[in-house]
Amino acid sequence: MIVNTSRITVYPEKRAEFLQTVAELIEPIKGSKGCLTFHLYVDVTDENSSLLIGEWETESDLNDYLRSADFAILHGAITVLSRRSSDFKAIANGVTNTIQEA
Repeated sequence: MIVNTSRITVYPEKRAEFLQTVAELIEPIKGSKGCLTFHLYVDVTDENSSLLIGEWETESDLNDYLRSADFAILHGAITVLSRRSSDFKAIANGVTNTIQEA
């Protein structure tokens, strides 16, 4: 199993737009080949900070997702609506790697 994560801090005035975009993408992403789960968690002490977590059966499944239209939309939303986001990370067998974006 591969776990990918991304920490995101959105502009306060863009929070609703970001959450709406992610809400529309969650189910299609969960339906992607090899996606075991995909969630967005909001920080209880900073409502503008979030953590995206996806779990994938294989690295190939994750790579396919990174080349998908759904990821392109999500990445665009993160780029436009956030003031800070960390690199996308993948964790497999206890090893953390930065994901090369498609």
